[in-house]
Order: sequence, then C-alpha cells, then structure tokens
Amino acid sequence: MPNDRSDSPVEDPESPQPPQPPQPPQPPQRPQSSQSSQSPQPLQSSPDAVAAGDEGRDGMIVRTFVRDGRLVRLPARWTRKKVVLRHIAEQTFVPGVEYPERTVDEKLRGWCEDGEVDHVTLRRHLVDFGHLRRSDGIYARPAGSARTGSA
Repeated sequence: MPNDRSDSPVEDPESPQPPQPPQPPQPPQRPQSSQSSQSPQPLQSSPDAVAAGDEGRDGMIVRTFVRDGRLVRLPARWTRKKVVLRHIAEQTFVPGVEYPERTVDEKLRGWCEDGEVDHVTLRRHLVDFGHLRRSDGIYARPAGSARTGSA
C-alpha cells in the first residue's frame, strides 16, 4: 500500500520547497541609550580624526565629511562646517607661517579631489570663518585659531 503523505507530520526532504521572498537588508543596530546595561562600542577612528586628536563629537563630524584625507562635502550646518574647516586648517597650515595664494591653492586642491567642493570655495570659507587671514595675496593661519568653534 502506498504511503499516504497527508497523515505524515514529517516533510519529505526531497520535495521542492516554494521559493522564499528576499528579505530586505537590516539597518545597522544603533547603541542603546546610556541607561542600557551594555556599553556601546567605540567608533573606529579614521586616520583623519586621529591626526587631529578628535575622538568626541568633533571627531564624528570630521569622520562624516572627511574620508581618506579628502573633503567629501561641506556640512550645511554652520557649527559643523566650522569644525570641518578648523580640521582642514589645522592639518594643512602652520600657525603664523605666511603662504602665497598659489601654495594655498595647491594645498587645498588635495582636499578637494573627487569631492563636491572646489579649492577656491574651500579657501574662501577658510578665510570667512577666520581659519586663514588674507592680506595682499598672502595667507596665514592665525596662531589663536586652534580649537575654536566646536559643534
């Protein structure tokens, strides 16, 4: 007598299974609030953030907008923009040293490769935000510009 499968609770492993619909990708898990019993894992530092000694909020802002020594884009928020511009100024120019415009442009072009911002816009923002001073085509980073304007 043939085996009646309708009574059998065990599935035949050889029978074809209906295809499963693809599952949407799961978003990364965000750390729980500080009241959670688990402490959140520290973020991995990029070389850009480590070079600036930033590990807090400023470091997170820099890691968001600067990747592999390149400016991805400028933040829209004024306070974040100031943090990113300060980072670029600190990494690029020595306080008190005078630079001709051509040298400033060469240094800033390196930050702008493959990014949304050109070196002229970046130079203008650095001057407007007080991270560089300009006089007669000569630029200098003010000695007292370090660590101002945090978000």
